[in-house]
Amino acid sequence: MKVMKPTISTLAALLIIFAGSSAFAQESDYRVQQDFRAEYNEIIQGIDSAMSSDDVSQISDDIDQLEADYSGYEELLNAALYPESFQNQIADLRDRLSGTGNNISAVQDLNDRIAQLQSEMEDLRNQMTQMNEEGTALRQRIDRSASNERRLSALVTQYRQNIESRDAFVNEFLEDLLSRYQSMDAQTQSDIADASESMDDNPLALIQTVLSEYINQADQQSGLTAPDYIRMRAQHAYFGEVWDNIGERLANTYASDSPVQARQEVTDLLSTWEASINNKLWNSISTAFNQNGIELQSFSNSDDFSVALNAFVDNAIETATEQNEQADLDLYQSFSDYWNSTVKADWGEYLVNGNVLTQGEIAEVDVKIGDWARNAEPVSNLMFILFLISLAVIIGLIVLLVTKKS
Repeated sequence: MKVMKPTISTLAALLIIFAGSSAFAQESDYRVQQDFRAEYNEIIQGIDSAMSSDDVSQISDDIDQLEADYSGYEELLNAALYPESFQNQIADLRDRLSGTGNNISAVQDLNDRIAQLQSEMEDLRNQMTQMNEEGTALRQRIDRSASNERRLSALVTQYRQNIESRDAFVNEFLEDLLSRYQSMDAQTQSDIADASESMDDNPLALIQTVLSEYINQADQQSGLTAPDYIRMRAQHAYFGEVWDNIGERLANTYASDSPVQARQEVTDLLSTWEASINNKLWNSISTAFNQNGIELQSFSNSDDFSVALNAFVDNAIETATEQNEQADLDLYQSFSDYWNSTVKADWGEYLVNGNVLTQGEIAEVDVKIGDWARNAEPVSNLMFILFLISLAVIIGLIVLLVTKKS
């Protein structure tokens, strides 16, 4: 059999084929690298521009697809990406996407929180407006019913109930603010501050509205008496305590451009409210005692009120000790009954919470009332009368004996 020897032309043809095949392979590898880089960069851009959780979900699918499409070229890409690697690049994409997803979630959570807060503020303001309108209507009806004592009493009772309902509502609002803002971290506070600019209403503005209405309420002539104003003092004290705890945070959050001014505005409103209460409080307390036969010396603040109470009891004890008459016992019983059944029983909690009297000052009066009781009880004259009778009998017997001897 004759073996054909390769000719020069055949070898040349084979060489051309191998060279072409090698060039095609190189071009194919280069295209894989370029396509991978292009898709990688496209995903990077997508991550940077992602705006929603849907965007994050779609990009996550794109990363999975990228990994599946090019996993067969891992060795090629590892060589081209050195010192990085194919798996490092995929991991980098996932890390970037995770960070973006967390940021988007935080923004969405904040937006949800702001939307919820805005809705709550609207509800709170609507309820406050309704209560204020009811209170105003009741005050107007009280003014028109001044000549009808029975109707006036019923309206004043309704008005008190309106005040108590509003206080309970405001206290719930304040307690909610305490739970939210007392332990709020700086980052959350900053995030809400940035987002609050788009809010139509906020807790700081609502606080100012509530305080303005409280001032208006205290200034009105509405048939309220001492326990009503004492209750207002207690409400004022609680409001001030809450403001001291979270006022700075609220001002920094919802008035970040001028927090000092915002805090001062609320502080001024609290001071005005206290002054409005005090304008009625001390006179109403004095009137209440007078109506029960107890005339206290003049007072216009907590310290003077305590002094007036102690002075009255001290004077009464001194008089009872010197005179020891039935009138002293009657005055003691009148004061003791009013002090225990009304002042302590009905006002006690509000007196202390409103800083009208301290527990110590109340206890001091209690001790003196005990001393008063011992001195007010009239001393019986029976023994003295029996002594005189006995003395008269003895003198009579002596006279009789002397007469018989004579």
